[in-house]
Amino acid sequence: MTPRRLAVKALMHQEQAGYANLVLDAELRKCVPPLEARDAAFAARIFYTVLEYQPLLDSLLNRFCKKPVEKMDAPVRAILRAGLAQARYMEVPLPAAVNESVKLTKAMGKTSAAGMVNAVLRRAAVVSVQPEDFADPLERLQVYECLSPSVAKLLYEQYGQEAFALAEAFRASSVSAIRVNTLQTSDEALTEELRAAGHTVQEGPWPHALLVAFQGSPATGAAFTRGDYHVQGLASQFAALCVQAKPGQKVLDLCAAPGGKSLTLAQQMENTGALISGEAVPARVTLIEKAFARCGVTCGKAVHNDATIRRDDWGRFDRVLCDVPCSGLGVIAKKPDIRYKDLAGMENLCAIQQKILQNGADSLAENGRLVYSTCTVNSQENQAQIECFLRKNPDFRVVAPEISLPGMQAGPLGTLFLPHKTGTDGFFVAILEKLST
Repeated sequence: MTPRRLAVKALMHQEQAGYANLVLDAELRKCVPPLEARDAAFAARIFYTVLEYQPLLDSLLNRFCKKPVEKMDAPVRAILRAGLAQARYMEVPLPAAVNESVKLTKAMGKTSAAGMVNAVLRRAAVVSVQPEDFADPLERLQVYECLSPSVAKLLYEQYGQEAFALAEAFRASSVSAIRVNTLQTSDEALTEELRAAGHTVQEGPWPHALLVAFQGSPATGAAFTRGDYHVQGLASQFAALCVQAKPGQKVLDLCAAPGGKSLTLAQQMENTGALISGEAVPARVTLIEKAFARCGVTCGKAVHNDATIRRDDWGRFDRVLCDVPCSGLGVIAKKPDIRYKDLAGMENLCAIQQKILQNGADSLAENGRLVYSTCTVNSQENQAQIECFLRKNPDFRVVAPEISLPGMQAGPLGTLFLPHKTGTDGFFVAILEKLST
């Protein structure tokens, strides 16, 4: 199995359904013998590059194809997309991208299409395309910026011309933010070890945050395996830090999987007190448990729990974090399949978010702190939710964050992170406290 053939098979599978990362992992597991790490990484790059640019790739291919791309045989369609992605966006020399695509076409039993694949790729790879080619703003967002009609419409309605800068910022960065596990090591010691391993390390905007250009996956290597750090974006760290969990407190993380924020909370607590990390999906509870075990967290307990249902048996908490399920429109760079999301049913999602937030408030002890967060830039799930909550709970107020990041927008209803202004994921955080009586 060649990396190009595996990528094409994964792209064909992705058309049927499923989360992109799970689709790719499934194809990699089926590969016998397994691909070497370098080949697996190349296959993954092809797969994700196609997903990131698919509407634009199809637009370019359709200029030179007699039959629309969407009506082609699935293998031919995937081969064309993969070949064009390599030539235009992966710095693969055009002759290599074309020749390997032609070979793959024949190997997959589509010999009659080989000549077409050759001719179309050679022309589509060199044609010029600019954002100005799309006069209609929604068409530009859908085709050039590669967003679904509903995502494009939402961003343009809420952000206007700024939507283009926002969409451009949804391109993945090579630098990873990590959180130093202060239960086991120090910023200095981890920095030294990572640099010795060949990674480029910079200090983050606050203590225990590091920015690392990893040589390979950030979730590998001795330091990660020992639990000396966990991978966590700066905006996500910001949300957890706003909780201000303290040693000995009772803390609730209502929607905790995969566990990054809970790890940061446990470190703030210095592994004392009690941390309950709830998760509605049983399989994801295991992810939290594994994260706790790897990082030496003993104050935390991962619990299968539906956050929309109030748990009176848990009592009251000093701190509550509601990192609610959301549309994910802030993490498109990490999850390119979100680009093509259908936003139908947003009202139902917002109702779930409001239930979770209210349950968080009802679980709060006197003089406690409640933090609401999302990884989306959709104001319906962000500021509008806080506005609704405050109408129902006039005894609460929004509190300004104690830490900051250049470019973040702190307002009366919370703090918004826009990727093109902060260089982070898109995120929203609101700190809520009860007014003194």
